[in-house]
Amino acid sequence: MNRIKNVILYIIIMGLLVSLSGCDAVDKIKDRMSSNTENDTPIAVENKTDDVVSNSISVGLFDFDTFNPLLTHAETVKECMQFVYEPLFDVNEYYMPVPVLAADYTISPDGRTIDIAMKDNVLWHDGSYFTAYDAEYTIRQIRSGITMYTNNLLAVEDCRAIDDHTLRIVLRYAVPEFVSLLTFPIVPTRTDMSMNAQFIPNGTGAFRFETQMNAERIAFRAFDNYHNGKALIDSLYAYIVPDLGKYETMFEASEIDLMTGETVDLSEYTPRGSAKNNEYITNKLTFVGYNLRNEALWGAQTRRGISELIDKEAIVNSTIYSRGVACDIPINPTSLFYYDTNTRFKPDEMLATDFLGNDGWGINEKGQYTRTVNGTKQYLKFQILTNSDSAEKLGIATAVAKSLESFGIETEIDAVPYDKYIEKVNSKKFDIMIGEIEVGANLDLYPLIAAENNYFSYQNTALDTLSGQIGMTRDEEQLKELFRQYGNMVIDDMPFTPLFFRKGYVLSSSKIKSAAPPSAARQFRMVETWSVKE
Repeated sequence: MNRIKNVILYIIIMGLLVSLSGCDAVDKIKDRMSSNTENDTPIAVENKTDDVVSNSISVGLFDFDTFNPLLTHAETVKECMQFVYEPLFDVNEYYMPVPVLAADYTISPDGRTIDIAMKDNVLWHDGSYFTAYDAEYTIRQIRSGITMYTNNLLAVEDCRAIDDHTLRIVLRYAVPEFVSLLTFPIVPTRTDMSMNAQFIPNGTGAFRFETQMNAERIAFRAFDNYHNGKALIDSLYAYIVPDLGKYETMFEASEIDLMTGETVDLSEYTPRGSAKNNEYITNKLTFVGYNLRNEALWGAQTRRGISELIDKEAIVNSTIYSRGVACDIPINPTSLFYYDTNTRFKPDEMLATDFLGNDGWGINEKGQYTRTVNGTKQYLKFQILTNSDSAEKLGIATAVAKSLESFGIETEIDAVPYDKYIEKVNSKKFDIMIGEIEVGANLDLYPLIAAENNYFSYQNTALDTLSGQIGMTRDEEQLKELFRQYGNMVIDDMPFTPLFFRKGYVLSSSKIKSAAPPSAARQFRMVETWSVKE
């Protein structure tokens, strides 16, 4: 809280300086002011005490560190800044890229060069124009490794603004739907990247920072010159709260209007009241992974057989209490490219027996799967590695073990603390593991199955080639067919068994009306179209 008090004191002092000198609040904003355009006035930082306007919504902030959207580690600040800053692209509920600050893009035939055309009517809140140089600056900061978005740009070889309206990105290799990874906030050129607690936000979004009203309340106002038209809601208020408990209490009391599953663990907390639950399917995939260094797991047919014995339906319904959606293919079920028609995810012993039989496994008189290789009898017997710090992950491991044991595969659960779990995964000291990964918004499984860096010692150059082909086209029908081939190839080889994609939640006050559903990239979308009930 001392840091928050320092922010408040700083803003009050700067507000007095503004009223006395007529200067901008900070030099960087002054530098960006354009003297020959009729834009909104610069950010005012006066200390005000006016009442909250009725046509408004409120959010809560705790664990505040900085308003810089690229550097903050506070989930509540990230969420608040979605009203203030914008990305080049959004991703809609079907996992298709939607231009925001970008206008359009082209892909070279080899998929490695992407030219992005920028909108030419976009203003920063300080009155200066957004250009491709701002996007270049942002991407260079991210590539330096100082932000949380570095993984989005691992394939980038070079990035430069060709002119004010065109950004060129060169990739080391073709990446599926690469622009879907450009969903991070864009900041102005020369933005302070020093983790400054006194950082004053200056974005292109529908709401602009206006003032610190008092010790607990910060006001953001609808930006008159917003490029998509002024927001229907007049004001956004951010309330500084000391901790999660107070945050939850304020939501239940309707003192704040928005709360997400990224901030609050809704498996352990259910808010009281009449909040609206805006549910969506995230790209967090939970899976069973197989260590291909284990001789018993060398065969793809063996892995497919084991997969057919797992009761995914029971895991989703009973272990995670329907907070996920079961799947057989590793493509988000809401994606335009999802094609799985299976609606039942129960064990299929007959199919499993066929798969296992193809790799020489048979059932002995004790009901165990066995085979003889080079004169040595082998048994399907595994340890399942999981994170003991997570009751849910332990529950999933227990459910998988129960499924396998019911069909004659002996299992033992190796539950270890998270640090030890990561150590064992990285050193491949497991037979089977329970894992979770945030698949990129472009649906690319490269981080999970890349030959040089995956959990399973899995290699498939044909899959790498197919991934590149996906990155070379924008044609939806071609993409559907390529993603189908991609999903089928993963299933045929089965280096891991997809279990479910986790659900996400945005809880909102019943007074908020919004037609834009949340997505894996941004929980708060098209906020300029939101309205409040009278």
